[in-house]
Amino acid sequence: MQNSRQRPHRPPSSTRALTLVSGGQFLAFGLAIGVMTVMWAEVIIALNVGEGVFGTLHLLFPVVALVTLLGTKYLYRRYGNRDLAVWGQTAMIGMLVVLAWSDTTFGLLVAFALAGAASALIDTSTNSVFMDLGNSTGRDVMNVMYAVNSGGTVISALGCGVLISLGMDYRWVLLVSAAVMLPFLIATFLVRYPAPPESDEGDADVEAPDLGVRSLMANSRLFRVVFALTALGIAVESVVQVWVVIYVDQLMNVPIVVGAAAFSMFSFTMLVGRLGNAWLLARAGVRVSFVLSGAGMAVAGAVLMLGAGVWASVLAFTLAGLANAGMQPTGISAASRIAPMHTGAIAGAVMLPAYGAFILSPTVYGWLAEWTSLDLAMVLVLVCGVLTVVLAFDRSVAEVDRELRSLADKEKAADTR
Repeated sequence: MQNSRQRPHRPPSSTRALTLVSGGQFLAFGLAIGVMTVMWAEVIIALNVGEGVFGTLHLLFPVVALVTLLGTKYLYRRYGNRDLAVWGQTAMIGMLVVLAWSDTTFGLLVAFALAGAASALIDTSTNSVFMDLGNSTGRDVMNVMYAVNSGGTVISALGCGVLISLGMDYRWVLLVSAAVMLPFLIATFLVRYPAPPESDEGDADVEAPDLGVRSLMANSRLFRVVFALTALGIAVESVVQVWVVIYVDQLMNVPIVVGAAAFSMFSFTMLVGRLGNAWLLARAGVRVSFVLSGAGMAVAGAVLMLGAGVWASVLAFTLAGLANAGMQPTGISAASRIAPMHTGAIAGAVMLPAYGAFILSPTVYGWLAEWTSLDLAMVLVLVCGVLTVVLAFDRSVAEVDRELRSLADKEKAADTR
């Protein structure tokens, strides 16, 4: 079942347009992530909630995302990637509007719920499209698209930080951000999507039972290891996304634009790292990529635990972004070979452990910060880095590297004929 080299027989319709529109959706998703990251610090102050309470309320985000992901396997039996993309973008815009207009904790909970549903739907639909494009063309698409996502996060985080520093109320920043995302939603209706393969008669009933997370985790050692590595990467990324601005703003007592800049540097280095990850994988392999990622995250976590100052913290978040860059795209790219004709179901399965980590890490960090301090709580980043290095030496990772080298040698031999 794992590492199948079969490719879909139906290339996506209007491939260039579909690539641009799906990339635009992922860009808008990145814009929303940057907006939310900067706005959480403002929301905490406006609603007067503590770090521990905020971290607990934030649980609703990944919980809703997990529930949504559990349902995507069934959604794909009746709907396609366009439907999920439209629903996800609508929920994301709705989240920004609710967050702008609400001044109660209940409004914050509604915003978290909308954000969770939006993230799961957009992640699943766009990753499915990227898997199909990569499998049909034989080219790496995932890393480039995740770089686009990071680029959107950089732009919006910096933009929001600057607007707030210039005196614009955070509620207006949220409404402007929602308006910016509308064209991406409209564009989704203007491109033709291929028919979902799961709708083929007789095929779904045979394949679907083998595509559940329980079955995959039970039958594939590689799947378990890659999922664990992906979850560790998401754990670090989620801590930074939720807490970086708060960490810099409150611990260092500096203007919010500095925290926004720290998060922007984290996202920018993720952009650069993802663009270079395909090159690293082709030359050094999956194991080296994961080892370098783990070592970088461990060092970044150690520096952040010291609370050594503004610039040291910004550099540490920058290193964390560079180290974390390849974790998720590498895992998703490997998962795309499990069932190339059913990437919708696979995309949903791939994201489940990631959102599980997203549930635990920001909440645990919030309460650790409440009981100790914002800097000492960064031990979570250090631990995730160390565990990544350990798992990178699992024998299943070495087997993947051998298979990829063998496949690359065969493709080179075919090109010389």
